[in-house]
Amino acid sequence: MIIFIAIVTVAVLSFFFNKKSILLRELKKSKATTISQIQSGEYVKLKGRALRTTTPLEAPFTGRQCIFYQAKVLRKGSKNSWHKVVDATQTQDFFLEQNGEMVMIKMDLDADFRKILLEKDSIQNSGTFENPSQRMMDYLEDHGVNFQNILGFNKRLKYEEGIIAIDEKIVIKGVAQWKSLQQPIEGYSYSKILSLTGEKDRKLIITDLKKAVQIP
Repeated sequence: MIIFIAIVTVAVLSFFFNKKSILLRELKKSKATTISQIQSGEYVKLKGRALRTTTPLEAPFTGRQCIFYQAKVLRKGSKNSWHKVVDATQTQDFFLEQNGEMVMIKMDLDADFRKILLEKDSIQNSGTFENPSQRMMDYLEDHGVNFQNILGFNKRLKYEEGIIAIDEKIVIKGVAQWKSLQQPIEGYSYSKILSLTGEKDRKLIITDLKKAVQIP
């Protein structure tokens, strides 16, 4: 009985304190607002579509256009455990569009000032009898990893990819700053634009999690 209680306790604590649960609890603290209601200095939550500001990135495993991606390569070890071989992210500044208004999201923030959690849009596998695609082979090589050397006998690799796609609906929470435009933005008629950033105790949160999008 004691062992059962201990197992249940560990499971509950793991669920309550995992990254996804912590992020969703933070987003529930605020109601989503509209851009026109926001004042500088406020810590606000917005929903909208992600728009690119420049040439979009290309996701490493699927080749999809995006403004942010997280890519992981995991190697299967003993007892069904998985070990990270590659864990990489790439991002660029982008706009959040909401009912014709836009917010500038600057991504040149220290990692301690932002928290990004994405759905795993693509999960693929390779192994002894299942070769990876050339794109995956190239990605491993670009990160200094030799596929044959790390695979070994009867081992498997898992490739996980999460992206913020162009026009994807996302949720963002950040510290608001209204800024005057030095140069006009195509399709945007206002002289000022809202920018969201992050601080140590008020992090810039970005997610496309379905549960986060459904939170009011």
